[in-house]
Amino acid sequence: MIRLIRSSPVPVIAAVEGGAAGAGLSIALACDLIVATEGAKFIAAYVKAGLVPDGGLTSSLSRLIPRPLAMEMCLLAKPVSAERMAAAGAVNLVVAPGEADRQAHVLADTIAKGPRMAQGVIRSLVASAYEQREADQLAAERDAMARAQGGAEAAEGISAFLEKRKPDFSG
Repeated sequence: MIRLIRSSPVPVIAAVEGGAAGAGLSIALACDLIVATEGAKFIAAYVKAGLVPDGGLTSSLSRLIPRPLAMEMCLLAKPVSAERMAAAGAVNLVVAPGEADRQAHVLADTIAKGPRMAQGVIRSLVASAYEQREADQLAAERDAMARAQGGAEAAEGISAFLEKRKPDFSG
């Protein structure tokens, strides 16, 4: 499931109500955006059962939050609040209880109105940035920009900017 989320051609949004633990935490952190409710808890309690994290959890944690916080979560099995995860940069939006799903849909609607091809390339570029050398990443960005500049999405986006209107990427 983690591979499917990571390889999705469209952005994936997690809505966390109450908490995300174990595999649920791995799934949430694999998503592109995370909306969580106030007081929601993120828990990696594998060590309490004599186990180790799986589902890409150590990879996700090490990419999203500072090492000491990742170690605290994995070694001490200490729950971390949505507010603290947001402060660390791993949660995009903290909302009132009962609002995570609705707010995730608001984000999804906003993304759905955007340029789908460009969004897919952005997802790929951000994902590859963690593993590539900077020179290779710069080349990948250059090549992606060259392809995008000749596309219909860029034509619409640039026209909308020049005409001072919102772009319509529905075509």
